[in-house]
Amino acid sequence: MIFRLALLLFMAVAAIQLTACGPDAAPSGSTITVEKNGSPIIIGPILTNPTGTATTTKTQKYRVSVADPKGLPMNDIDVNFLGQFSNGQNIDFGGVIGTAAITLATSQKTGDFGFLDFAITSPYYAIGNVLSFPSNQTAAPLATGGNLADGIYSYQITSLDFAGESTAGGTIAATVTNVTPTTATGSVTLTWKAVPGATQYNVYGNISPGAPGYLVTIDCSSTASPCPDPVTFTDMGQYYPAGATPPATNTTGVGLNSIVGTAQATSGAALATFDISF
Repeated sequence: MIFRLALLLFMAVAAIQLTACGPDAAPSGSTITVEKNGSPIIIGPILTNPTGTATTTKTQKYRVSVADPKGLPMNDIDVNFLGQFSNGQNIDFGGVIGTAAITLATSQKTGDFGFLDFAITSPYYAIGNVLSFPSNQTAAPLATGGNLADGIYSYQITSLDFAGESTAGGTIAATVTNVTPTTATGSVTLTWKAVPGATQYNVYGNISPGAPGYLVTIDCSSTASPCPDPVTFTDMGQYYPAGATPPATNTTGVGLNSIVGTAQATSGAALATFDISF
């Protein structure tokens, strides 16, 4: 019974719509921007025994901005919240409507600076669902497609969820040999098997023969365009290694009951579609 509850919470899917109409709605030509406002906030101990009465919560704040056709922020614009969560877990929109199961409805206005903040709060549990590092990693060099010089390029890849990052496992390498040794036109295509539960991947590498470091994060959290399996990234030399290296300890596995869905923000003729994912 505990396993079934945990699975339902982890598979929570949200579809949220924000609408506005009437005299306080944005006029034609206005634009709406919605973005995450900070990182998820966890309040309470990390629990390992999921129950329906646990008090630990995870909150993600969002900011909705409305601008007129000239790009100036619009104050006192109505935004209505409507939504439904498929598994009936309790969601609290920043204390505006309190806690409601399944169906939500409320209304807010943009503030003095042309934006409003809202928050989604959900139960939060740890189930030990630790991610592995990506398997079936390959590195294929090409003489074209980038600006890598001749040399050996090494890479390490880690998996991430909403809680942390896995270790890297091993190192893969590729030798770039350009058509003209003095002309840097090479690239390296990396592929790896998708890790169930991973929302992102970090790629670490080096500029031959320099020290390795963080290169880029591959984001697979979008519900509209998730990463394929296998995942692919081509190093064209556009990212320079930063100082960070793969972690020595796996910190994944506390990403239960992630809130994932597609949402809309509308006010009058203005509309923005965005992902909710935390």
